[in-house]
Amino acid sequence: MAILRFLQQNAEWMCAIAIVGFTAVQCWLAYQQNMQNIRMKRLELASKLDEVAAQFLGDKEEAKIVRTWLVSNASNFGALLSNKDLGSYKKLTFFIYNYLNLNIINSEEQVLALRQFTDLVSELDAVLINAKYGFVKAGKEFESTNKEK
Repeated sequence: MAILRFLQQNAEWMCAIAIVGFTAVQCWLAYQQNMQNIRMKRLELASKLDEVAAQFLGDKEEAKIVRTWLVSNASNFGALLSNKDLGSYKKLTFFIYNYLNLNIINSEEQVLALRQFTDLVSELDAVLINAKYGFVKAGKEFESTNKEK
């Protein structure tokens, strides 16, 4: 009888505690779903990178395809990677731009360039796949490169 009376007198605050607990679990689940969504976007971007990189066998036209894809996905890389991890994307992009301006004389130079390209793609893949942070970058706003004076 005492337990029943205790429950009747304290039902209001016990319900409040239960509601707070339920809300906390819902927030945690929403956070976990958001983290999983961001991980999947990174994995999808890494997969697309691999598809494009597989087309590059040393030809300048293939390098142009890779360059176009990297530039057209710059905002995805910028949003999904931290500033530190974005360095891997920049290194790969700079490599492709430099490769397009190189005059490769022999096949040994081409093999070395392809090896460097593969290493840079692997580094960027690793950054995308291993990123543990769960945010889409929001911070410093992008500024237009077209400024009127």
